[in-house]
Amino acid sequence: MRRIEPAFPDLFSVTHVLRPGYLPGSSVELDPIRMGIVWQDAPHRILPADGTVPRMAVRAIAFGRVAAMRREVVERLLERGSSLLLVLDDPKIKPEDLGLEGELAQSQVTALLPVLPSPLADKVQIPAAWKKRRWGAVLGLFPFPGAMAEIESRVTQLWKSGASFAIAAPLLLTPKDRHRILDGCDGCGHEAELENALFHADVSRGLHALERKAGVAVHTMGMEPVVPYLIPGGAHPKAAHTAALLRLWARRLDQSHEESSWGWRLRRAASALEPLDKDPESMAVEGNLRIIPGFDKWVESFTRALWDGGDPVAAAWRRWTSPTNQK
Repeated sequence: MRRIEPAFPDLFSVTHVLRPGYLPGSSVELDPIRMGIVWQDAPHRILPADGTVPRMAVRAIAFGRVAAMRREVVERLLERGSSLLLVLDDPKIKPEDLGLEGELAQSQVTALLPVLPSPLADKVQIPAAWKKRRWGAVLGLFPFPGAMAEIESRVTQLWKSGASFAIAAPLLLTPKDRHRILDGCDGCGHEAELENALFHADVSRGLHALERKAGVAVHTMGMEPVVPYLIPGGAHPKAAHTAALLRLWARRLDQSHEESSWGWRLRRAASALEPLDKDPESMAVEGNLRIIPGFDKWVESFTRALWDGGDPVAAAWRRWTSPTNQK
């Protein structure tokens, strides 16, 4: 295992990865840690000989191909109370291939399906073997032609297939990636539109619009916009879930208010709330929520609104989804 810092820590609060991370496959893959593309001819990574696992419970992420070859490390990780986010990078891998048949695995492992946009992936392949488990998806966003309609249809497909959550994050394409995508679509008849999207359009504006579109679609379907199950041993499920929502809204406030955003206040409170071993809602009823570091009057009101509805979350939602707020 090694410590990591995801490209979007507000969306993925994982702290460790099962080395060596991803392994190239037979098709183009998505790496949720850096939100980048893994091409089929990516350099092959060697499995480390050392199987060291943190002594304390952590929030870890592992790729299916690696986990299948390092089952003993996964087993030790779960035995020590860690929560594992398992990236389904190979649809052929089943839970039994990873030794995840027991009750421990059911409660501590969450499957994550990476979803790439067109023209990188033609369709979403839902792994049937994981449908009865806790699973969701991460949608890589990029303002390709037709992306707005596609993201809504894919969220609907995921919901109908049983996904309990869907995270939408910008896909970080390198210049080499962009040229390779354009070259791969030679002769498709849409080269001009694709070239404009990859090299000339305002990518930042397009990504923000897509993220809002995905957020509205996920909300409409009643799915979670965060991973609600990353709960290492010792943490209270409600505390971990609320911390994840606070981080998500910190990101949304930054997108809506930019330099005047109070998102940093939500992140500070989330860091203190995440490892809490008590139910924060019970603490709120008792009037003790303010003893948690970072929970000033405004943060407390925002957190209560996440649970009960109303302002200031309702006002923040209206501003974030407003067409006039598009950059």
